[in-house]
Amino acid sequence: VPNKERSIMSGLIAPHGGLSEPVNLTVSADCVDDFKAEAGALTRVPVSDADLSGVYRFGDGGLSPLNGPMDSATYNRVLDESVIEVGGKLYAWTIPVSLPVTSGLAGQLSAGQKVALENSSGDIVATLEISDVFEWDKTKYLNSVYLTERTDHPGGDMVLNNDADMTHLLGGTVAVLPRPKNPSFGQYVLSPREVRAVLAERGWDKVVAFQTRNP
Repeated sequence: VPNKERSIMSGLIAPHGGLSEPVNLTVSADCVDDFKAEAGALTRVPVSDADLSGVYRFGDGGLSPLNGPMDSATYNRVLDESVIEVGGKLYAWTIPVSLPVTSGLAGQLSAGQKVALENSSGDIVATLEISDVFEWDKTKYLNSVYLTERTDHPGGDMVLNNDADMTHLLGGTVAVLPRPKNPSFGQYVLSPREVRAVLAERGWDKVVAFQTRNP
């Protein structure tokens, strides 16, 4: 990270996980061609449009301090204790994030393998160095995240019906291609690093973050 960027971030509250700066797992522009060439020879793992957003958030640091989808130990600790552990310290985290796959595909994958992640159009968007392949306990997930055994709600429908054929989860570390900019509003979609730079440059010392319930 350039010294100027380090100085910009130094006066701000540390990113979640106690890091000095947000995680950055986005492939640099000068490495994109080589990255695509290497990724093109790897086994491909499809990513749904919903999960694609998470892949890009791993890449730009929106899910710092995570460096990719959670392994089974991290995933289950989030469900059981609502925390992740970083540098020997516990930090609040209430919804686990791992990458769903079908049982058929899961049977072809293993820890230590590197795969290419592709979007619904078949374009490679990232690579994943797999650290774990494990079964998706959907009942436990729904009970912990939604705090109810009822499944007649959008979350239950998404997991049980939309992801009906997804029986396993992947954990590991990603490298992500830069996200294409939407021509209508792309200039407003900033990475955590870019947001922190804007806050520092404008001298703001009070900031409110708001997330819509139903984006």
